[in-house]
Amino acid sequence: MMKWFHKYSFYLRIQLSFLLFILLPLFSASLLAYIVIKDITLDKVKASQHNVINMIAHDLSKSVEDVIYSNNLVSFNKSSAFLESLKNFKDVSVLQSLKDYESLMSISEYIDLVFSKTTGMNASIFYLNQQGYIVYGNNNELDFRSLKTWVAEKEVSDWITNANPNRLQWMMADDLKVSNWRKSDTFYMAMRPVNHLYTGERLGTLFIGIPNHYFQEVMSTVNFGQIELVNENGAKVFSHVMEGTAAIAQNNQVELRSKVPITGWELIYRFSYKEITKELTYVFRIHILLIIVCLILFLFISIFIGRQLYRPLDKLRRVAENFGEGDRIVRFPVKGRDELSVLGIAFNNMLDRINRLLLNIEQEQEEKRVIELQALFAQIHPHFLLNTLNSVKCNLALGGDRIYSGQIGSLMSLLGAYMRVNEMSTLEDECRLLVDYTQIMKMRTEMDFQFHINIPEEWKGFMVPRLMLQPMVENAIIHGFSNLPDFPADPMIRVEVYGSGDALTIDVADNGKGMAASALANLHSTLEKDKEPTASNQRIGLPNVLRRLQLTFGESSSIRVYENADKGLTVSMRIPLQDGEKGGFE
Repeated sequence: MMKWFHKYSFYLRIQLSFLLFILLPLFSASLLAYIVIKDITLDKVKASQHNVINMIAHDLSKSVEDVIYSNNLVSFNKSSAFLESLKNFKDVSVLQSLKDYESLMSISEYIDLVFSKTTGMNASIFYLNQQGYIVYGNNNELDFRSLKTWVAEKEVSDWITNANPNRLQWMMADDLKVSNWRKSDTFYMAMRPVNHLYTGERLGTLFIGIPNHYFQEVMSTVNFGQIELVNENGAKVFSHVMEGTAAIAQNNQVELRSKVPITGWELIYRFSYKEITKELTYVFRIHILLIIVCLILFLFISIFIGRQLYRPLDKLRRVAENFGEGDRIVRFPVKGRDELSVLGIAFNNMLDRINRLLLNIEQEQEEKRVIELQALFAQIHPHFLLNTLNSVKCNLALGGDRIYSGQIGSLMSLLGAYMRVNEMSTLEDECRLLVDYTQIMKMRTEMDFQFHINIPEEWKGFMVPRLMLQPMVENAIIHGFSNLPDFPADPMIRVEVYGSGDALTIDVADNGKGMAASALANLHSTLEKDKEPTASNQRIGLPNVLRRLQLTFGESSSIRVYENADKGLTVSMRIPLQDGEKGGFE
């Protein structure tokens, strides 16, 4: 990963190190601090503004609650006198009698009384009977002609006709003139039909108009960004862009929402986070500019200091190169007592020690050559022993003693195999060694047993570890046939080789005394744990053979020992085969 760094000189690496480990962390820390502070500031502003719009939503909810409460006092009034006034005035289009006037005044006074709680909203309240006659409350500031024109519009007429008497409904009224101001304003009208409480007869319609400037006053606590109020259908009720707020790009926009309880309205507040962080960004840019100025000053200063540090190191490098090229007397010129001088003294001492080590190595190499010659001479001894046995064999054969000469030949074959025990051998050669081994064992133990081998032609060339089968035959002779009260009439050892599917199986069976069930279980446990047997009645060498098999053919190689039909033991070795592997090769 750092190979590119080592391509440059030590002097340049010093400069890069200063940049990487001083200025880069400083710049990174500044950038990280800017990001963290910006995020914290934005989160705090978002939390603060969210609290503000939640307060606005709460104020709007309280105002609407007052409107609903006052409206319910009119719609569900049980006063017989008031209901009589509403009923008498239901179809009045022009005042023609004192009764009509009294009903008008009764309705107007009651409206003023009930809606006194809404004066803080500057709401305009009026009542419309079935003939379209408008009854003003004292707090109604709407121009009569402008209001009458708006009520006569088809959209408003249809809205009144189809209104649900059990639910307060809202509608936007644009450009209604206000009497006192002589100008127009937008009102958000709350309308509800007034029915007779007992007969259900439609008597008229009650309107409460909330002016646009009320919403503006309520939302004036927000001093930047854009804010709008939408109803439950998503239609805009009020929208205002704070003074000095530029257009907000979609990717820079922060949006906060707050529900207005009861009404289903929602306040949506949007602002650009750049408006919040622009001062912080300005300070950060000044900070980065200062870092760049410091970087330029650092480069000029570090070039001078770096050269002073690098010059003696360069001399040290040239001394090392000259020494490596064969100049054994070159040394570093030591001046002063600083750290580089101490390093130069240590370097010169190291060169002296290297010279001494080189002389010692040359002496050791000479001694090593002498030892190798002695080891080569020592290897002659086993060959001398085999040559001597061969001479004895020949003399016995010439003297007519073919029995002992054959046994000496078998012994020579075994000795040659032991000398190459770490090499691989074919199954055919391995079985020849077994024949030689059984001949020697017959001579030693004075046992007369038969030894049969059955190897299919295609498996004779299969390579196995040398002397792999000898421990199983040895176990059969020593443990299977020795110390028997009744020696078998026809003692026999068989070696069977056969392939089955994806494995090669080699069985070594005898008809000896076998093994007790408990001892056989202990032997299986030992083979599974890959440990040497400890009990005296267990067969020796089997764990070692299993380990050699697993190292040669893989961990799936296995050895199984079981009692055969002749009451003796069979040792079955299973060797896994690779895809397409077969016998007949060497």
